[in-house]
Amino acid sequence: MTSHQACIEACQRCAIACEECLTAMIDMNSDNDCPHCCRECIDICLLCAQASARDSKFSAQICRLCAEVCEWCAEQCESHDHDHCQACAKACRDCVAECTAMAA
Repeated sequence: MTSHQACIEACQRCAIACEECLTAMIDMNSDNDCPHCCRECIDICLLCAQASARDSKFSAQICRLCAEVCEWCAEQCESHDHDHCQACAKACRDCVAECTAMAA
């Protein structure tokens, strides 16, 4: 598996986990930026996967931004005990690792 492929798959998994978290949190109160961070994370993860798939000349920059957004989202979701928030945070952390490797 190429490093591009690992990043693409991590971004896709993260976008799905964030979508699930966002959906579950829609009618719940939150004392932080969850679920708002999930919306941001979904968008940048999908963009990052697309850019990586086409080997965009901006892939490294997009990966850096994706890692930053995912880090923020992980911090927000980790503070909640909900299973969907914990799953989202883990997917975000995995995406941070792959995106950081791609951006190096």
